[in-house]
Amino acid sequence: MPAQKITLTHPLSRLMMSTTMAAMAGQVYSILLPLLVLEVTSSAIAVTIALAAERATMLLQPLIGPLLDRANWKHVLLAADLARFLCFLLLSVLAMNGQFSLALICFLSVCIGFAGQFYQGAQFTAMVSERQLHYANSLESALYQLTIVIGPSLGGTILLFFSIYNSLIAVSILSLLAVWLVLMLPYEQHTASARTFSISTYIQELKEGFTFLYHQKEIWYTNLVLLISNFGIQFLIVLLVIHVDNLTTDPVLIGVVLSSGGIGAILGTSLGFLADRFSTYRQILFAAKVIGGLSIILVGLTDTIWLAACFNMIGTAAAGAVNPIIKTIRQRHTPRHLLGRVQSTSRFITFTLLPAASIFAGFLSE
Repeated sequence: MPAQKITLTHPLSRLMMSTTMAAMAGQVYSILLPLLVLEVTSSAIAVTIALAAERATMLLQPLIGPLLDRANWKHVLLAADLARFLCFLLLSVLAMNGQFSLALICFLSVCIGFAGQFYQGAQFTAMVSERQLHYANSLESALYQLTIVIGPSLGGTILLFFSIYNSLIAVSILSLLAVWLVLMLPYEQHTASARTFSISTYIQELKEGFTFLYHQKEIWYTNLVLLISNFGIQFLIVLLVIHVDNLTTDPVLIGVVLSSGGIGAILGTSLGFLADRFSTYRQILFAAKVIGGLSIILVGLTDTIWLAACFNMIGTAAAGAVNPIIKTIRQRHTPRHLLGRVQSTSRFITFTLLPAASIFAGFLSE
């Protein structure tokens, strides 16, 4: 499509505002969920079970790819946001009446997490020109990192003035705002698959997505790069907490070091977009990985808390520059009718080793 200047009234801006609201609601809920479980059970193990139930829905991502390719993306967003809104609202009502249990919390958390996976089907490739794809992906990544940085603070502020139950209502309002913003998006006629839906057709479409992803080497190799990168980042986060704890016992300084990572990720998405003007994607990816690796080595060698924060910011900035580029490569090399399957399968591949990274880092630290 021809390039159109991206303003606040542009459909992409409204979509980004909607995804930001949804992500913010998810971040605040991640603060409230452990408190809800502790109020019911007073068990740390139960908290782990509830959190795992929500995160486990990520394993279902490849299975929803064919559904995303068949559905209209606006309908997908509306269904996901409405489902999350109803779950948050139901949870707040039940919590007020004291009629909720651990099983119910886990069930609703699974529903919320599952709806969030469908939300990844947001396709803005039809809203922007090919030249604007990297900008759109950089904007999406920067806003997502921003929600990670300010989400916990927002959750703490809400809890400071409201009870847990009223805080859940606030989360419901955020989800409702996301629904409203999606309704403002233009409707696009989606040409569904000519094949009637059946189990055999569904399995065949799954195979098509995996086969295309494997044979399209630009996508396959960049997914492997992101898989290794995400493993290293998760590995680093666990070891960084342990390393910083050895440098200082001041919780404020520990928070500064960990927060520097979020700030670095936001800066990295912007720097990666600017570097695109005078460098190739391959050069940016190579430079980012070299800088990221060196920053990890320097974090391990430093015994100064402020230097650790600076090196952590540099490393996460390098990682932040990589993600939008890999998304852009994936979108440019994928036909429209396969985009849902390729994106959902790629996310599954790149995040599948995160639990293993955390466990391995914990054992290594011992």
